[in-house]
Parts: sequence; structure tokens; C-alpha cells
Amino acid sequence: MAASILKTNVNTKSPEFEKNTRRMIDLVTQIKNEEEQIAVGGGAKAIESQHKKGRLTARERVSKLTDPGSQFFELGVYAAYEMYEEWGGAPSAGTITVASLAMIMKVRPQTRAIPVMVPAEGAPS
Repeated sequence: MAASILKTNVNTKSPEFEKNTRRMIDLVTQIKNEEEQIAVGGGAKAIESQHKKGRLTARERVSKLTDPGSQFFELGVYAAYEMYEEWGGAPSAGTITVASLAMIMKVRPQTRAIPVMVPAEGAPS
């Protein structure tokens, strides 16, 4: 059976298409910039404070749990974003949840276990 071909009437050379494309690029750029800001958490001072105490940030701990070279996707990255402004704000929620196709659980006695979602056997990689 031959695959169906969907026809489109979209004119990718039209000014409206170009305007919409530019708007989409601007919005995606804004989201990526906000995600970078959220990932920093409490900022450089808070990260330095954690490191001085011999601790890693939550995202640093997660990156150590993932296989080298693999990426993870953070779910709920906007949880608590721009909330609690009357009390000084919160850079993000106190818990992060990530998904990755390949993750390894490494738990040391001095650290708390972090729940890790592992794909079922035979899941696509």
C-alpha cells in the first residue's frame, strides 16, 4: 500500500508565513532563555554555597545519575516559576522530575536516593 501524500496550500514565501515563523522563533527563544534562568536556581551565590558545604545542586546530582553523553528532559520546569513574589520569589520548585531513555541509579551512603524512571526492557533508545 502506497503512502498518502498530504497536500498543503501554505505559501512558505508569504509575508504572513514569515511573520509567523519569526514570532515562533522569538517565543521558543524566550522559553529557552527562561529555562536557562530556572536551571540556575537560586543563582551563582546559592550554587557556591551548596558547593562550599560539599553538596551538589539537584540538577548536578541528576546529571551524575545519567549515562555519559545522554540527555535528560526536565518535566515541570516551570513549577513555582514567578510564584511567591511577596516572599522574595522562588527560582523553581523544590523538586525536579526528569525523564531519560538511559539512566543509571547511583546511590552513595551520604546522599539521598533519587527516584529514577527507567525504560522497560526493549524500549527504543
